[in-house]
Amino acid sequence: MTQLKPAEEMPGSFGLPILGETLRLFATQGWGLTKNYQRYGPIFKTSILGKKYAVLVGTQANRLILQEQADHVSSYLGWKVAMEHIFGRPMMLQDGEEHRRTRRLMAPAFHGKAIANYFDIMQTEVNNCLENWIEGSPISIKNEFNQLALRIGIRLLLGVQLQSEVEQVEQLYNTLTEGALALLRLNIPFTKYGRSQNARSQLKAFLQNIIIQRKLQGNLQESCDVLGLFLAAVDEEGNGLANSQIIDELIHLLNAAHFTTATSLTWAMVELAARPQWREKLRQELAEVVGDEPLNLGHLKQLNQMTYFLKEIERLYNPAGVVLFRGVVKEIEYAGYRIPPGWVVIVAQGLTHRMSEIYTNPESFEPERFAPPREEDKKDSFALIGFGGGEHICIGMELAKMEIKIFLATLLQRYDWKVTPEYQFNNYHQLPFQVEGKLQAHISNPALKN
Repeated sequence: MTQLKPAEEMPGSFGLPILGETLRLFATQGWGLTKNYQRYGPIFKTSILGKKYAVLVGTQANRLILQEQADHVSSYLGWKVAMEHIFGRPMMLQDGEEHRRTRRLMAPAFHGKAIANYFDIMQTEVNNCLENWIEGSPISIKNEFNQLALRIGIRLLLGVQLQSEVEQVEQLYNTLTEGALALLRLNIPFTKYGRSQNARSQLKAFLQNIIIQRKLQGNLQESCDVLGLFLAAVDEEGNGLANSQIIDELIHLLNAAHFTTATSLTWAMVELAARPQWREKLRQELAEVVGDEPLNLGHLKQLNQMTYFLKEIERLYNPAGVVLFRGVVKEIEYAGYRIPPGWVVIVAQGLTHRMSEIYTNPESFEPERFAPPREEDKKDSFALIGFGGGEHICIGMELAKMEIKIFLATLLQRYDWKVTPEYQFNNYHQLPFQVEGKLQAHISNPALKN
């Protein structure tokens, strides 16, 4: 029987005293772990702000932490330092039965009839966005998609319709997120972090007023937005979500909807610009599935080629981030090591997505890898986890995928485009988040040239 080693004996380095590898890993938003992986292999140690971390890479590690020994780790302890001061205690920062109860109450807003009700709102906002695009005027891609995703999020999540109120929420949310990443958290006026916390207070007050109004209106079961369905949800004992919990969930969901969808759309547009064969393949599929009919929800489910394409975007660009954090609360045994309570585990799904053991030519952009007969993601249920996995898998995943498909379908039917500057996704000296703000689309309307 092989004797297990203490976690301190893992390959890797704790870096500088106190700081550890904090600066490098924050500066690269986790992509810097690639160099550690190449040097040390699929399990190694690191340190962030004096805390000891074990980085695990691969499907076996993903399954262990996210499913098999999920009760040995805490999402709250993994994320609280980075997120609690911004979002409070949404479901993502909950564990065990508390998390399961909250998820059950939230679930009706993200399935079945509710999802179908959101289609028209998404389509309207997408059309409004694209109608403002002008041939010859460069479009700042990430900024455009940030605004689109946030506006769709505000309307779908909060049910806010008045343009003035949409703009008010946008402004507060943007101020909140601008100061959220400040390393120096001085909650005083005139600091970026102080303005952020003030915006959070104003946003919470705004949402509290909306909740009061919605409860007075009644008929919550028939709501066509997430807030109404949250307010209508009750458990088997007749208890619902507390107002404070709903507010935390809404602020966090605004961020998730905004960040993941805008990232996916940005890189989908970049990759399609570089791959005319895939633009034509997706257009041909749209012609066969949609024809001359208006796009509807049923059509989206039949767009198999688009599904494969978007899976490749998820694999390479990890819209929800390249790492997941879990605080260890009960000892974990993995790969010959004992990881004790007090450590934090990093599930590095962004590295798993580029493993040659799973994906053929992992650095190449090949949506075909997801089509029969290859179906490389089906080798293991934890091979593609861009939206997380296990009990904590992203609850809004289907909502995000629907929004992305609506936009791409509408875009492909209307425009051709190129993107500048050109970007190579396998260039680790130019990480995706470092160039997003520089990317511009230049559109042309094929119909005008016929």
